[in-house]
This record gives sequence, structure tokens and C-alpha cells, in this order.
Amino acid sequence: MPISTNKNVWISLTAILAVMCAVLVTLFYFQDLFLIFLVGLCLIAIVDKCGRFYNKYTTKLTHLQRLTGIVFILIILAVAAILFVSSQMAVFTNLFSDMSQIQGMIDEGTNFVFATLDVLPDSLSVMLENYFVNLTNSVFSSLTETISTMFSEALFYLFSAVLLYPIMFKLYFKEKENIQKRIESYVPKKFKKAYTNSTTAILTQANNFFVAKIIESICIAVITSVGFYLVGIPGWLFFGILSGLLNNVPYIGPTLAAIPPVLIGLTVGINVAFWAGIVSVVAQAVDNFYLIPFMISDKVNVNPLTTVIVVLVFAQLFGALGMILCIPIYIFAKIILTEAYNQLIQMFPSKPAKPQPRIEKQS
Repeated sequence: MPISTNKNVWISLTAILAVMCAVLVTLFYFQDLFLIFLVGLCLIAIVDKCGRFYNKYTTKLTHLQRLTGIVFILIILAVAAILFVSSQMAVFTNLFSDMSQIQGMIDEGTNFVFATLDVLPDSLSVMLENYFVNLTNSVFSSLTETISTMFSEALFYLFSAVLLYPIMFKLYFKEKENIQKRIESYVPKKFKKAYTNSTTAILTQANNFFVAKIIESICIAVITSVGFYLVGIPGWLFFGILSGLLNNVPYIGPTLAAIPPVLIGLTVGINVAFWAGIVSVVAQAVDNFYLIPFMISDKVNVNPLTTVIVVLVFAQLFGALGMILCIPIYIFAKIILTEAYNQLIQMFPSKPAKPQPRIEKQS
């Protein structure tokens, strides 16, 4: 497609981009509520897909039988969730004592190293020993404070979700068609085609991206859970699920997911910590050499160089949440700008070039 030479096209496109950036900055400014809203949308998508799958294979059952089946499934899921939370609370309780053991091991190792350095002057040896002891104490106090902060934030997210999610589910499953019709009624007729194309493309790409990341997270969670169980990591299921979730954070997520099981493995033995690290490396090898090239790339068509640039920019602007959401935001923005450009070049066609005067050669 030739590039438009009409300045009105580029002025309008710049205005659309500015509005999109303003909306994006506003959403990330209220990132806590934005994150809760996004998680709610993911839950709605999961429930919607499960409902369609359930309805597809229960069409021959009566309404009462289908309702009974749904209640039975919900009871099983609730019991499984309660058992999982209760078992993992014990892991979190032991985590603080485990960290104390690790800190004690590091202190003992530090004392052993400096005890062997008799060649150093006493003042220098004492200064270095105090420095490393203060450093390890600072690291573990920061880690403990971080975990406490995570618990307090989790309570905030839980309270907000209890208030917000019932409203979101009701609006989606009860008022979805009315909301769609109301939004479409505000779209001018000449923009309806562009609006339909954009929304259809966004929903398709969002579904593809969502399915791809779900598949990737489940695969990583299964691999790491099984691996941590085999090497003897306490709380192997929790750390496996954590690895699957943090794998969605580009570049730094897998590293952050590997640190807790390695630290917990140190309380069992150095060999256990070593094999825990190997499990994380194997999971990332499967992800990078199989899942991403053969499963994810087919569903999310983004140039690798573009991915790196977008991730770095969003990480600098919006932090970890920006790194997680940068690819879908880039895909949606590309769709909107492409459809807007196609509509604008029809509204503001390029002016034909003026014919150049013909110069006749003199004989």
C-alpha cells in the first residue's frame, strides 16, 4: 500500500495515537485497579470458554441435569482450592524459618572463610566480616519485608476482587449484547466498517494470545512441578505454579521464579538446590526451543526485534506490569492504527501530482 501524502491523514493518525497513549498512561497510573480488572477479564474469558465447552457436550441433558453437573464441578474446584491453600500456608509458615536457616548457613560460611584468612590484618578482616554480615542481614530483612508486603497487597486485591468481579460477571453474561449495541449506536455509519474490523481483529488476536500464554504457562508449571517434586523441594506444587505464572514476565520472570526453590533447596541440601536450578533451566530450554517457536509464534505473529524493543520500552515506562502486557498492547495498537489509516486514506485521498511541463528539444 502506498504511503499517503495528505497531511490530514498524518495529523489525524497522530491525534489517535496521542489519545491511545493518554488512555494507556491513565490505566497504568491506576495499575492496581487495572491489574484487578485484567485478571477479572481473564477469569471471564476462562469461564466463558468452559461454559461453551460444557454446553457443547451436554446438549442432550436436561436443564436440571446440566445445573447439577455445574454445581458438582464447582464443589470439586472449591474443595481442591481449599486443600491447596491450606497445604501451601504451611509452606509459607516454614519459609521464614527456612530463610533463617539459610541466613545462618551463610553466616557460618562467612565466618569460616574469614577465619582462614589469617594473612590479612585484624582490622581489615574484621571490617570485611562486618560488611558481609551486614549485607546478608540487609538482604534477608528486605526479602522478609517484601513477602510481608506481598501478603498485604494480596489482601487488597482479594477485597477488591470480591467487590468488583460479581459486577463484571453480571455485566458480561447478562448485559453483554445490550452494551455492544449501545456502543455501536454511538459509532457513525461511515466508521462502522472500520469499527467492526478493528473489534473483530482485536478479539481474535486477544483470544490467540490468551490461549498461547495459557498453554505456555501450564506446560512450564507442569514441568517445574514434576521436577521440583522429584528432586525433593518442599512446596513443589506452589513453586511450580509460581514458575508458570512468572514465565509471563519476559526475561526476568524465569530468573525470579528459580530463586525461591533454589533457596528452599539449600535448607535440604546443596545437591537439592543444584537440581532445582537444573529443573528451571530445563523448563526454559523447553519453552525457548519448543513452545515459543512451534506453538506461541503461530498464534502471535510479532517480529523478534520488535518484541525486544517493545519490552525494553514498556519495562522502562511501566515496570513489570508493562513487560507482561507490552505484546498484547502493541498488537492491539497496531490493529487500531492500521484500520484508522485505511479509513483516513479513504476520507483524505492523496492529491495527484501536478504534471511537469514538457520541455521540447530544439533541433
